[in-house]
Amino acid sequence: MKLSENVNLKKYNTFMLPSIARYFVEINSTEDIHELLNSDIYKNAQKKYILWEWSNTIFMQDFDWLIIKINIKWKEILKSDGETLIKVWAGEIRYDLVSRCAENDFVWMENLAYIPSSVWASAVQNIWAYWAEAKDVIYDVEWIDLATWETKIFKNLDCKFWYRDSIFKHELKDNFLITYVTYKLKEYSDNYQFNCEYAGINEKIEELWFNSNNIKPTEFVQVITEIRKWKLPDWHEIWTAWSFFKNPVIPVEHRNSLHQESPELKWFEVEEWIKLSAWQLIDICGFKWKWNWKVWTYKTHALILVNEWNAAWDDVVSFSKEIQDAIYDKFWVIIEPEAIFVK
Repeated sequence: MKLSENVNLKKYNTFMLPSIARYFVEINSTEDIHELLNSDIYKNAQKKYILWEWSNTIFMQDFDWLIIKINIKWKEILKSDGETLIKVWAGEIRYDLVSRCAENDFVWMENLAYIPSSVWASAVQNIWAYWAEAKDVIYDVEWIDLATWETKIFKNLDCKFWYRDSIFKHELKDNFLITYVTYKLKEYSDNYQFNCEYAGINEKIEELWFNSNNIKPTEFVQVITEIRKWKLPDWHEIWTAWSFFKNPVIPVEHRNSLHQESPELKWFEVEEWIKLSAWQLIDICGFKWKWNWKVWTYKTHALILVNEWNAAWDDVVSFSKEIQDAIYDKFWVIIEPEAIFVK
């Protein structure tokens, strides 16, 4: 393992917020994990934070504790009998994984293409996009209990997946280190039906001149990628955490009362609840392409906040709270950040 001190975390979060970590450890092998757990630096650290892919991390201060960066990448095909289990180290980049699966004719998670996160995040956050969820393809999750150092395996149901949520964000928060996620995929065949429910997918297929009756996995991944590139900023050029807020989930009765005053609101059923579109609520409240000092909502998607002028963390917090307050005042709806505030 590699240990550094007084490390600026600006390059380790895509919002590019400056923050100093007293201790910073990079893990490059499974042996490094055990070395770290047995080290004095780990045992004596006031607090630890595991940093995987950093696309939705908001650092809110300087830290007199230990930041752990996982760099390990590895994957293995376990079995293939019409359905395929692919065991993937949690540090793998998800959008690379989705593309590689499509190239090898493994399907089921192509709607989650080009999402800037790690495999770890797909299990913790239950990534959701274009009418697909990570929970639909996760077979099991292997993790280390940081209280007992035991290695455990959770099957899909054990993870308590819900909309952008899991047991790792609640009961096990700050007490786990995910090592592997195993995905259950299908092998592509000519009768495989791609998920085209999201508005705009069929139009993009036609625009790219693909055969909608015989589209290939790599072509479908390209379709999803092109849609995301058009809607979302390029993380290589614009500092952002992408979708900053979750779509709020409310009771049916609340939706019914909202519908009388705001019949234009888009909504979707999620089990016995109603999910609203956060971007539409933000847009209606007048925040699309609006700025507050150094932080903006993105010009093509009100759900995206961007750091335009070297913002500090309090600029981000202030603007996000202004948006939350406006939506609550108008709709009595609470929108929660999808970004993780580390403080």
